[in-house]
Amino acid sequence: VTVGALVSMAAHLEGKGSSVLDFTGFAQKFGPVLSYIRLAPDPDAINQARIDHHSADALIGCDIVVSSSQKASQTYRPGMKAAINLAQMPTGDIVRSTTARLNVDARLEAIKDVIGAGNVTAIDANELAEKLLGDTVFANIILLGFAWQNGLVPISLAAIIRAINLNGVAIEQNLCAIDLGRIA
Repeated sequence: VTVGALVSMAAHLEGKGSSVLDFTGFAQKFGPVLSYIRLAPDPDAINQARIDHHSADALIGCDIVVSSSQKASQTYRPGMKAAINLAQMPTGDIVRSTTARLNVDARLEAIKDVIGAGNVTAIDANELAEKLLGDTVFANIILLGFAWQNGLVPISLAAIIRAINLNGVAIEQNLCAIDLGRIA
């Protein structure tokens, strides 16, 4: 949700059109959170918030389980680009059953099968956030920087930095997180 808000604000700061449609599945209970972000050269070019089936241009996959879910993957198409966080975060199934497995490799392969292996980049943003910033809460901003560096976010870095400043939350750590993602 934060990544969507920052990207949308950064687009607004550049005079571009943007919309964000968030689906929050009780994240505090390990439910999925999915944000559809639309960007356009100007606000009048945005005519809907939802991403149609097989029409996404990019994926910033902050959670591999959600990224490989049916709801998310129905928007994927061959040739789109993806930046994915490989962190193994517990799901509701894992909390309820110790035999449940995330199968990160299989999930990543399923995404690659649809969009093309050469279109997927991945890092463990949680590990970087914990190791370098002391808290995994910054993982999604690291992934945003990683996605930007890989050409998935058609907004200037200056606008993203301004959006982080305007957000006013943990500014220094989030600016550091963006930079860490850009060099990851």
